[in-house]
Amino acid sequence: MSKNPKMKWLIAVGLILIMLLPAIGCEKAPAAPQVLRVNLAGEPATIDPNRASWADQRSVVVQCFEGLLGFNQDLTLKAVVAKEIPSVANGGISSDGKTYTFKLRTDVTWSDGTKVKATDIEYSIKRMLNPSLACEYAYLYYNIVGSVAYNSAADQSEGNMTALRDAVGVKALDDYTLEIKVDQAQPTFLQLMALWPVYPVREDIITQYGDQWTEPPHYVGNGPFILTEWVHQDHMTFKVNDNYWGTKPKLSEIQYKMISDVNSELAAYKNNELDMARVPPGSEKTIMADPVLNKETVRYNELTTFAFQFNLTKPPFNNLKVRQAFSTAIDRVSFVDKVRAGVGRPALSWIPPGMPGYDANLGKAYEFNTTKAKQLLAEAGYSDVSKLPQIKFQFNDSAGNRLIAQFLQGQMQDNLGITITLEPMESKAFQQMVNAEQHTWAWFGWGADYPDPENWLPAMFETGAGNNHTLYSNPAFDALCEQGKYELDDAKRAEIWAKAAKILSDDSPIVTVFYRERFWLAKPNVKDLITTAMDGQIPGDLFFFKTNLSD
Repeated sequence: MSKNPKMKWLIAVGLILIMLLPAIGCEKAPAAPQVLRVNLAGEPATIDPNRASWADQRSVVVQCFEGLLGFNQDLTLKAVVAKEIPSVANGGISSDGKTYTFKLRTDVTWSDGTKVKATDIEYSIKRMLNPSLACEYAYLYYNIVGSVAYNSAADQSEGNMTALRDAVGVKALDDYTLEIKVDQAQPTFLQLMALWPVYPVREDIITQYGDQWTEPPHYVGNGPFILTEWVHQDHMTFKVNDNYWGTKPKLSEIQYKMISDVNSELAAYKNNELDMARVPPGSEKTIMADPVLNKETVRYNELTTFAFQFNLTKPPFNNLKVRQAFSTAIDRVSFVDKVRAGVGRPALSWIPPGMPGYDANLGKAYEFNTTKAKQLLAEAGYSDVSKLPQIKFQFNDSAGNRLIAQFLQGQMQDNLGITITLEPMESKAFQQMVNAEQHTWAWFGWGADYPDPENWLPAMFETGAGNNHTLYSNPAFDALCEQGKYELDDAKRAEIWAKAAKILSDDSPIVTVFYRERFWLAKPNVKDLITTAMDGQIPGDLFFFKTNLSD
């Protein structure tokens, strides 16, 4: 070894440089952004949680907002903003079942960094019940003390409205304790508290920006993502909420395109412009036969039923026998095979498989039978079908819906000798017509908001229900619904719902057609796509915060 001090110094410096070189040369490049590109298929009507519909909320609102409670993948309840699920055992539910006390987490923040407090949820619930907001889901919360009086108030003075609002049984006891009083013990109330209409919203933001509060950057939420861009009729961009209190998403960005045409959507997927896509109706078998695309299919059952809904105030559908005849004249098995390419299941009753209350035998009296259908039509007074008034069928104009409408037209002509007129409509105009109950006969679907028959029977068919667009009304059915809502004994409750479902089936305000099975495509690098039977517009959208992209 050299005894030269200078040489020792040079050797030492050389060694340091050698040690540093690997660190410099091998420094890791920043991880590539994980951008998930999916298609919402159209402009949402609103993304205000208090006002949003099923389709709007499932895919958009849940990215930016979270409620006191939520649903796990198996649709059981979980605590989210609440510390725990209230129960009698933990003091969260009173012994008479009429008072709920929610203890909030103290670490939940809004996307601007401020704390989420009980007053935010009190404000949100009372805002949702404000009649001026016209929330279509307000009726779900009519068991809350004072809710009906407030939500149904009209032409009241400002002072009276304030008094009615203050009388609603929702109160922040302190920053992190919320109390809700209900009129009757209700077995599904906690499920209702997991839904989007009662997610917290910010009073100061809404007061400052009014109807523009849902536009970025004013759309302040408490969820894993924030909406950073909304180019109307084109796309939305979501990025990670840096102030999110929970585990940060693995995705850095989500892009929602608004491609309305399903064939264009598939083309964009094949061109690597989308990471997920719908499969055009009628092309399922072609996809399954494709050696590449078949491996990219995402298939699973949903709690969703599709049906033809009559307007019971429009002749001839005010005649029960006519409705039953039409139901019996439709070959549902052929529909699933020819229109859906075998994807889905024929539906003879309203409540879908996988839901409490599903009965595989219900509706068999209206299985496809042309002889019986003609007999029912004759009993209705129409043995000569030329005496029937003109029958129109309205539908949202899309490639898939055109196939459905043409199938129905063919069934009526071939099986009953009836010619029906098809009326395709632009999406918004069609929805407005149905909401105003001006349709004659229309195509519609219903997906579970929460997994209970209450969401399928009174929600859609009780007299005056917000989603009852058939205008169906039966006092016996209504009485059973009122019993079912508040019966705490599970066995008795199941019997009540079974009786109500049987009445609905026999009264035939709708023709159930099929239970939907999701059939989508997803690129191989889309990992941890957690689907549920209650997904919204896009598979896995309830759990996008767990999804990631990797090679």
